[in-house]
Amino acid sequence: MDILQQSQIKKATELLNSAARQEKINDSIGLSDREIKRYSILSGIKGKYDSIINRSSFRDSFEAECHDTIAKRLGIPISDGQFYVPAEILYRDLTAGISSAGGYLVGSTTGGSFIEILRNRSVVFRLGAQRMPGQTQQILLPKQTGAATAYWLNLEATAPTETTQTFGQVALTPKTVGAYTEVSRQLLLQSDPSAEAIVTSDLASVVGVALDSGTISGSGMAGQPQGIMNTTGIGTVTGTSLGYDGLVEFQSDVATASAVLNEGAQGYVTTPAVAKLLKTRQRFTGTDSPLWQGSISSGMIEGARAVSTLQMPTATMLFGDWSQIVVAEWGNLTIEVNPFADFKARIIGVRAMWSVDVTIRHAESFSVATSIT
Repeated sequence: MDILQQSQIKKATELLNSAARQEKINDSIGLSDREIKRYSILSGIKGKYDSIINRSSFRDSFEAECHDTIAKRLGIPISDGQFYVPAEILYRDLTAGISSAGGYLVGSTTGGSFIEILRNRSVVFRLGAQRMPGQTQQILLPKQTGAATAYWLNLEATAPTETTQTFGQVALTPKTVGAYTEVSRQLLLQSDPSAEAIVTSDLASVVGVALDSGTISGSGMAGQPQGIMNTTGIGTVTGTSLGYDGLVEFQSDVATASAVLNEGAQGYVTTPAVAKLLKTRQRFTGTDSPLWQGSISSGMIEGARAVSTLQMPTATMLFGDWSQIVVAEWGNLTIEVNPFADFKARIIGVRAMWSVDVTIRHAESFSVATSIT
């Protein structure tokens, strides 16, 4: 192996294996739990709206201070109508209202006057997917695709046969997901917590759910990342009359490929309908031991976590080491305010944009079953 290859492998290892460390260094602006709860996307929108209408600076608020900190760190120009949202807030919104027992609400009912729409449940990050925040350029990750060969030496003077490793590259490029909503000027003036819930549930939460869906089943086309189910090389399990043997086969597929790198991040993901099916199906004839143990939202199968979400395609189940999913993030969630979406009705347009990409370090770390009956 030459010096260049050694350098490439070292760089790739540093990029991938330190994702958790990078998350703390690049992604956090140092908000405390109290400050995270204090942050209001609605207040940020109102502050940006007022700065545009009054031709003043976007200052003198906690949200503006957070924006300035991110802008200085990124060094990326941003228009007068936009502001950055700390990633801590985005992930607060992604996980709000989700208990260990599960449920399908992303967000929570607040103030007693607003009930959120039911949304698909985000699961990818909860199962252990790694993040690479703070990216600014296209990422090319060198990947070892073939190993050298070891030989037993017959005699002391016998020389081992020379073999070489082979290498490839994994490219990650920004793919942008966005959401748009409209709010009234009167809504911006409200202090009731439900006003905040209305805006955030239609922006940060839906953007996050879209990322979750793209990670699981993105087509890799039309601006989408390539999800796990459309990645060449993942294992397969027969879904017909899925039972004990099939569920164990998921684990044996991954283990046989030596693709379990983090035992604590192994998990099954399926739909609530399949979870119900497995919860009513016995492991062995004549026993009262279901295949799926625990609640339908969050349970266990053969020592591994099992969660359900409508993010999964119908009659489908995935199993794998979810730490082998890497989500690269360029910049931060960006909110853009258009105060003139409907001038006569005083309606304000609000758009959220987030640029990310997804890759699987090892396709062999996952196995899928379709057409489950």
